[in-house]
Amino acid sequence: MPEIKREVRPVEVNYICDACGTGMMARSGDMNPKTGDIPHRCMICNHEQTFQWREYPRIEHIGVDEAG
Repeated sequence: MPEIKREVRPVEVNYICDACGTGMMARSGDMNPKTGDIPHRCMICNHEQTFQWREYPRIEHIGVDEAG
């Protein structure tokens, strides 16, 4: 198949803490290679939460015409 190109822009993806509703979650340890679990901690209240195969914050790229 031939290559195609399109213009994209970077967007930051964050996760707001489920406990305090204010702070953002940040990675606080290494991913478990067997389960994909990644530990995170709230930057404000220190609530700990684990996400599978997702890291926050992260940068994703979306098409210029797409909503962020």
